[in-house]
Amino acid sequence: MDMDNFALKGVKVVELGTHVVVPTATRILADYGADVVKIENLSGEEWRAIGKNIGVPCTVDENSIFTHQNSNKKFIALDLKTKEGMAVLVHLIEGADVFCTNVRLKALEKMGIDYETLKTRFPKLIYGHFTGFGYKGPEKDRPGFDMAAFWARGGALADWSNIGSYPAKPIGAFGDTASANVILTGILMALFARERTGKGTLVSSSLFGSSVWLNSIGIITAQEPYSVPYPSSRYEPALPLSHIFECKGGDYIIMTIMDYEPKREMAFKMLGMEEYLNDERFDTLQHTRENLETFIRIVNDKFMAKTRDEWADIFAEKGIVYEKLMHYSEIPADVQASANNYIQDITFKSGTTIKMTNYPVLLSEYSSKPVLPTDAVGEDTYEVLREAGYADSEITAMEAKKAIAAPRK
Repeated sequence: MDMDNFALKGVKVVELGTHVVVPTATRILADYGADVVKIENLSGEEWRAIGKNIGVPCTVDENSIFTHQNSNKKFIALDLKTKEGMAVLVHLIEGADVFCTNVRLKALEKMGIDYETLKTRFPKLIYGHFTGFGYKGPEKDRPGFDMAAFWARGGALADWSNIGSYPAKPIGAFGDTASANVILTGILMALFARERTGKGTLVSSSLFGSSVWLNSIGIITAQEPYSVPYPSSRYEPALPLSHIFECKGGDYIIMTIMDYEPKREMAFKMLGMEEYLNDERFDTLQHTRENLETFIRIVNDKFMAKTRDEWADIFAEKGIVYEKLMHYSEIPADVQASANNYIQDITFKSGTTIKMTNYPVLLSEYSSKPVLPTDAVGEDTYEVLREAGYADSEITAMEAKKAIAAPRK
């Protein structure tokens, strides 16, 4: 395959994004060949320093968290409070197919780079704007982070837990990363439509809206007339033999036997529950549901007799759909993940080599770029501005005025 054969080759993207959602969406565009220019302020966006909150390096020579959202981009540093810096941004947008940002609408309007202002000047521009709570309604101007606007407001943080348990705080940026796929889908739809109509459009989405969409089943079934109760009890799964069970040693496994009655005898024998084969409390699905907590406690006790890996071997032999509840620390060694290029080795300038994750979409006739370490703030300022038609003398003059930052020429 031609390794320079990218599905999005020739697509030009300007990103004025911070943190996770917008940078992740544009990183995916970059992975599949788009030319993405990331705009930062002169000191760099604050996500460059997020590693210190997690306890991992966040230096120019090794910044795995920032790299994850920003690989394969070109970096330019502008002071948008200067007329020169703003002029550069507008000039770059003029030559772009896509402009993507998560800056609040009021700030965009103040700077004169909101969609309504730009659409007349650049009618073919795809303008992606991601917010916390959407474009309308009483809370449209509220800021929103992953844990608040996505997890808490969308219902998952309260209802993904078991009754009586303290809500588990999800891993950082999970909701952001999921939401990035929503705005990305909109951008790709808009690019496709423009090929047919020649018209640009505003593409808007939000953390709250993404959460509502991704939690659809819970939101649909919790309301009247269905009134499915959330959160649920760990002793009341919807299907008696499709549940998460604790194993010897403290790890967990999920067993998914969907058809209870046809598989009941096999499952009881496999679990060492032969003494319950003639127990009328568990002889049908209906009777088992009537005695569900008792049943689940019995099954729990049986699972504690073997380790997670021992149960996995038994389920594999029986052809039962299952999965071990893996720990994050186990994924870098997962052969299946490596075989499908879901993870890859990356070596930073510091000399550290770790596994990094890739966007899990394969296009059989097109290439994608590997994850590459990010570099310094403004690393590509000179290159980008030269390509945009600026002379070195103009770039040097802007640098002297501190309208731009360019650590290397």
